[in-house]
Amino acid sequence: MKKNRIAALAAAVAIAAVSAAIPVKAEHDIVENKSYDSHDTLSCIGSVSKTFAAMAVMQLADQGKVDIDKPITEYLPDFTMADPRYKDITVRMLMNHTSGIMGTTEGDFMLFNDRDTAPHDTMLKELSTQRLKADPGNFGAYCNDGFELIELIVEQVSGQSFTDYIEENICKPLGMQQTGTAWNVFRTDEQVKTFWNGNVLLATDYCMDLGSGGVHSTASELCTFGSAFFTGDERMLSDKAKKEMSTTSVEDKYEDGFGLGWDRVDYADYSAAGVKVISKGGDTVNQHAGLVVAPDEKISVAVLSSGGSSMYDELMAMALMDIALSEKGINIQHNTPETKQTVDTVPEKYLAYEDIYISGDSVYSVTFPDSKYMEITNISSDKREKQQYMYTSDDDFVRMEGDISSGKAVQAKQQEVVTFQKRNGVDHICGDNYYEVGRKNKLSMSSYMMQRAEANPVSDAVQSAWDARNGKKYYLYNGKYSNTCYTEYPCVKIKTLPEAKGYVSSCKMIDGNNLKAALVMPGGRDLKDMTVRSENGYEVLDITNCALEFISEDAIPELDSSITEVKLSTKKAEWFSIGAAENKTLILDIPDNAAVYVYDQYDRVTYSSYMTEYGNSVPLPANGKIVFIGEDGGVIKISQ
Repeated sequence: MKKNRIAALAAAVAIAAVSAAIPVKAEHDIVENKSYDSHDTLSCIGSVSKTFAAMAVMQLADQGKVDIDKPITEYLPDFTMADPRYKDITVRMLMNHTSGIMGTTEGDFMLFNDRDTAPHDTMLKELSTQRLKADPGNFGAYCNDGFELIELIVEQVSGQSFTDYIEENICKPLGMQQTGTAWNVFRTDEQVKTFWNGNVLLATDYCMDLGSGGVHSTASELCTFGSAFFTGDERMLSDKAKKEMSTTSVEDKYEDGFGLGWDRVDYADYSAAGVKVISKGGDTVNQHAGLVVAPDEKISVAVLSSGGSSMYDELMAMALMDIALSEKGINIQHNTPETKQTVDTVPEKYLAYEDIYISGDSVYSVTFPDSKYMEITNISSDKREKQQYMYTSDDDFVRMEGDISSGKAVQAKQQEVVTFQKRNGVDHICGDNYYEVGRKNKLSMSSYMMQRAEANPVSDAVQSAWDARNGKKYYLYNGKYSNTCYTEYPCVKIKTLPEAKGYVSSCKMIDGNNLKAALVMPGGRDLKDMTVRSENGYEVLDITNCALEFISEDAIPELDSSITEVKLSTKKAEWFSIGAAENKTLILDIPDNAAVYVYDQYDRVTYSSYMTEYGNSVPLPANGKIVFIGEDGGVIKISQ
């Protein structure tokens, strides 16, 4: 998702004068040899869509139709989960990411140049078989599925589709004529161009989980939407509702301080100047967005980009926010962090923290070589990357660049400070990172980074079953032909580690065929439970809470010259290995509702039928793979 350079960028600042919002646009295209007018260009705003969904629910709350502190079963009586705690989840918990739901039921929720109601229609069925990762209300961890439930609540209470609801109750009242979802802005000429690896034109990616990420808008109209949160502007919401949305109850500085639909509702640097700032970022595969609002100062800033990331967009939005504030006589100081005073001995109390730690998908070894510094090694990565930290006089650790043992290490230019913190009886490593806002100032962001892995003793038979799969790859099997997962992560690799017995990556072994995500900490999002089953003599890896299945690599035959066509079946990918032959080219005849993807030996996409400027002549990389996907009755013809 971060592979592309920024292909096109549109920014807008709306500053309210009296009761009118005055948009001031700044647009720039920064791709070599390609120029696209980004004025009023449509882009999917990704998770900024959550603020639309939250506004919709809060409108219904203002009307007395929804009580956000009631269980969601009051509004979705068919909602159940394979975990009795689901009955305790309230509407508020969905909006501030404290529901305890695992994360994202992906399935076919991101599609190239395609629409599908399946993610919406099957959401309740998919959740009915899932567990919770934590008690509802325990802590915040970003959760897309929560906002899919918000979408369903809006529909159930209002009697309208989500698309129609936001059209009638948000877009029209605000005069937003270019904002909608894939169901009413599909394939317009106004869509932003998207690229793979910076210069390969791709079909547009659409998010079919509308409430969590499927709204499309322009920079100027997203600014207009942001202006609806200005203090005193009650066109969309009461001030009471807006205040509730922009408040967090989080006291732990390392836990994400979510509002209702907002990522952050409190920034120390802005608060020090007496300014309230709220923000939301959003990412799809190749489209990204940032919205930053100062409600009391009546400033709304939106940045949209093709390529890059929402973090870059939000940082740019904040730089523009600072300029807008300065024009009002308010100067924001994002203080550059001071160089830490380091100490060449680690206190003995920290040596007890030496152990194995986990994050969402990685495993780390934390050591204190000769008690002189801390070293964190990602032992689940093939390269086993290391980060070194020196103890400081502030009783924390600062990241260093260079080898400390050589005596030539210096504090990292982008400062990162970490500390240990116990939560619910479990040790965690937390961190403060500093990012540039403009050319000189820094913005601090704090988070839980990793959790100490508890011992998970398993039998020799269970350990051996997973060790036998160590290094084995499984390839996406049940995704729709337009599913963007085929370009983002077409395979899953099993990895066991001698240092972390009882674990596969950050999952606990339950038995020889089942894994359970072990992370239980603030910020631990999109966790995955997995099971392996046998199908036609081969293994299929099922990520049970993501609606994704992957077939084992040893089930994949070689594509030989005798194959002249591939018969297709709905949601059953046909994979082939390419073999060692080089400079081999296929001529493909691909029908509608079908797709082909080609990968090199490192599983990187080299061709997709959604690369719109490619012809039907496809070179094959040595030792790569090719996959054919379509619907029942379809046939892809091949000439070699």
